[in-house]
Amino acid sequence: MSKKLVAFFSASGTTKKVAQMIAEEVKADLFEIEPKVPYTKADLDWMNKKSRSSVEMSDKKYRPEIMK
Repeated sequence: MSKKLVAFFSASGTTKKVAQMIAEEVKADLFEIEPKVPYTKADLDWMNKKSRSSVEMSDKKYRPEIMK
């Protein structure tokens, strides 16, 4: 167990890849923050201002609940 931790949230998987590379490079533990309700492809449509990800980014009160 390391004293270093890389915690990340990745809806599409891109951030996960970067977090894994960073954790490996600095010899840190890796922890994924997961949403209680998984994202669908439609949720991640940033071109649609009404998509889940767009709404969550623009208004903090709509941020996703996370698993504990």
